[in-house]
Amino acid sequence: MDDHELTQELQRFTTRFTDRVAQATEVLERSPSQRVRDEALRKTLGYMSSAIEIATGPHAEIDLLDMIVFVHLCRTVLDQHWIPTLYAEQGRELSEAFEKAEAEICDIAARALDPSRTEHIASLIDAWLADNPSQIRVEGIRLADFASGAARAANDRMLEARGLLSSVKTATEATNEALRLVERALFLLHRMPSVWRFQARLAAREILGDSITQVAGPEAPLARLARRAGQHAKTGVIAAGAAAMAGAVIRRIMRRRR
Repeated sequence: MDDHELTQELQRFTTRFTDRVAQATEVLERSPSQRVRDEALRKTLGYMSSAIEIATGPHAEIDLLDMIVFVHLCRTVLDQHWIPTLYAEQGRELSEAFEKAEAEICDIAARALDPSRTEHIASLIDAWLADNPSQIRVEGIRLADFASGAARAANDRMLEARGLLSSVKTATEATNEALRLVERALFLLHRMPSVWRFQARLAAREILGDSITQVAGPEAPLARLARRAGQHAKTGVIAAGAAAMAGAVIRRIMRRRR
């Protein structure tokens, strides 16, 4: 499989993956728990935007390695953290979507990479998960990020990851590179509107949440204003009458000037 074919495979995979994730999270969006609904929307946006970012990367083989890392990390954290602690049975459909995605990306890797490299990257991912058990936000983790950390194990992973990345062949023909750029642009043109819709929904929900915070609770600013208005109702009536009188005086003065 050459770079052009691999890029197309990754884009088709991403289309299927984002559609499945969007459908699976509809169940979570109907949850009676506000926390579940909000987190599901954030995770959906993170999953979709990360997958599209990877699929439109500059080097197909590196993109494939990053997609393997992304899918495996997200599936593991979903099954080990988000479903037991938050989603419960409502998250099973999302887990199944990731299970299908991992099977598909492994099939692509089997046709594009040497078997030893796929086994190697799988061991790197499992080692990173073992060293970072409390990391629950993994959508943005890529193969190159395995270099982070000061521990010896992290340094070993860094060297192995660099070895994998250094063995990747990059495109050398300008015509093929131009063609891939056009295809990436078209792919983004078709997939980004769905991401923008999720971003708009999340922004609207956060704005609504902030607005509710402003009016909820006895110490909220608007609540304090309401109390003050009640305490000074009589003063307010007098002030309103004085304002009306002042307005009448001003209108008379204006008529005289005319």
